[in-house]
Amino acid sequence: MGADRSLPSLVLIADGFTRPGIDQRIVQAVRYGVSWVILRDQGARPDIIELSAGLLVQRMRKVMPEVIIGLNGPEPIARRLEVGWHRTSHVPFAGEASGGTNQGRRGQRMLEGRSTHNPEEVRRAVDEGMDYVLFGHVHATASHRGEPPRGLSALREAVEAAGTMPVIALGGITPALVNGCLEAGARGVAVLSGLMQAPNLFQAVDAYTKPLIQPPPSE
Repeated sequence: MGADRSLPSLVLIADGFTRPGIDQRIVQAVRYGVSWVILRDQGARPDIIELSAGLLVQRMRKVMPEVIIGLNGPEPIARRLEVGWHRTSHVPFAGEASGGTNQGRRGQRMLEGRSTHNPEEVRRAVDEGMDYVLFGHVHATASHRGEPPRGLSALREAVEAAGTMPVIALGGITPALVNGCLEAGARGVAVLSGLMQAPNLFQAVDAYTKPLIQPPPSE
């Protein structure tokens, strides 16, 4: 696993980032304070992914130089763009630590993470040396229509399986559901439609950020 670092608690899953107009919303989200973005477009060709991601990475870093960027796509493209690599559940587990091979700017190792759906996958991600995992879907979501959500109890089990590795809750999370995820032990939340489809992006970022930055209640 990489060196300890303070990860942001709000992650934007920028789905369909190669499509016209989506890039502007992603840059706006960063401008409004989103400091961790995972780019994803499962239907795009690799050459389009690399071209679009390359331009978008430059624009996001111009707005916020310290923004954390990951690519849910081909690993070689992530390495060439010097961004993190996010593995889907379809990428086979390596079975051993990654060894810090994803070198980024100034020789710093970029984040490597994975999507997980049960505690066993979380444990395997720990063995693999991942810096974090996304776990979901926690709540009902249109992107998994007809599939029952895993719920907060499964999220708690995932957090226990992860040990010190950060678990980011994903799936159907509205601002009102953030606290429940944090109480279950999640380090933060990952949001797709709640930000990408919000009528007012500034207000949406603010609504998600408030419960994530408020101090825990006193004992």
